[in-house]
Amino acid sequence: MAAIPESYSHVLAEFECLSPLLSALRLDSSRLKCTCIGISRKWLALGSSGGGLNLIQKDCWKQRLFLTHKEGAISCVAFCLHDEDYVAVATSQGLVVVWELNQERRGKPEKIYISSEHKGRKVTALCWDTNALRVFVGDHVGKVSVIKINSSKQGKAATAFVMFPIHIITTVDSRVVQLDYLDGRLLISSLTRSYLCDTEREKFWKIGNKERDGEYGSCFFPVGKSGANQQSLIYCARPGSRIWEVNFEGEVLSTHQFKQLLSSSPLPVITIRKDPEYNVSACSSQSLAFPKLLYLSEHCIMTWTERGIYIFIPQNVQVLLWSEVKDIYDIAVYKNELFCLHTNGKVSHLSLLTIEKCVERLLRRSFWTLAAKMCYLFQNSIVLCRARKLLPVDKLEHLKSQLDLSTETD
Repeated sequence: MAAIPESYSHVLAEFECLSPLLSALRLDSSRLKCTCIGISRKWLALGSSGGGLNLIQKDCWKQRLFLTHKEGAISCVAFCLHDEDYVAVATSQGLVVVWELNQERRGKPEKIYISSEHKGRKVTALCWDTNALRVFVGDHVGKVSVIKINSSKQGKAATAFVMFPIHIITTVDSRVVQLDYLDGRLLISSLTRSYLCDTEREKFWKIGNKERDGEYGSCFFPVGKSGANQQSLIYCARPGSRIWEVNFEGEVLSTHQFKQLLSSSPLPVITIRKDPEYNVSACSSQSLAFPKLLYLSEHCIMTWTERGIYIFIPQNVQVLLWSEVKDIYDIAVYKNELFCLHTNGKVSHLSLLTIEKCVERLLRRSFWTLAAKMCYLFQNSIVLCRARKLLPVDKLEHLKSQLDLSTETD
């Protein structure tokens, strides 16, 4: 088995299997299946074909809430990331239900709004405002609406003055593939193109001149604190493994081509379920359609196809990694965490980690053999100076002693 080139710095790792959790929630039966997935700092949300929404605390998978809906199976779920007490779900009937969890006051969750604006249609995207309590909704015929939420935290006076909680923003030319929001701008991806909307001034821009045909996502790329004088960017998927880089005014700045860069062999997903394997083989370039783009950590965006997961550093036009993960239906991300919903209803939890951080975690959990195999595979990266902070020589010597002990025991 060949060693992996030192140009790779990160891996996707799976440290736990979520099948027992799905079994406990009875989401692994022929009758009930997980239909959608959402994530926040605190919660993992799993919607079901029976109309239930399971909320599970991520830190120990023990504290749980169960929200029931008579309005049909759950098709989409989205958390308000600036106030995790609010979650929106869409049902198979086209209704959108907004819940207030009341966790701060130790109260019972309550439905605070039900929108029938998209009734009879398939809701295909939900997205929260990053500052205000409002939810953007897109459906399969291209209608986009916004729901303004009145919470019990605002008091009864605030509730009385909001007369029109639902507002139609626009109707685009085809099904809404993805919605994203940042700093007063709503990004809408349809089957033919992406649109940028200034939600305060109700101004719209078409992004680029060339249309496309199919599911292609787009996302905002926030500039961190280090880029105080820089505007945030937008990335839009294009046919043939291409991605447009767009400024905050909707102007296409450049086209990034990843087709040839994706001709490398896939990196193994590090998992306790099987040994990692890496085969150097001549791979053909990949001409792909990216159905969604998601912002991931400070410098990366990610996407997936039926073949695997792809993570890019778009500003440098680099492929951070790609790994074979089959049959993905949807992915929810929070910082460096990826929760993957598969077409069979199973859920997997992956973390994007530097190679040395991944080895260090395996050592902490006493997975000695897997840590050793990873050190062998990534030896070109492990020997570099950057790895010494997390993997000093004494840790590697301890790993060797543990392997010697296990060999003697065998």
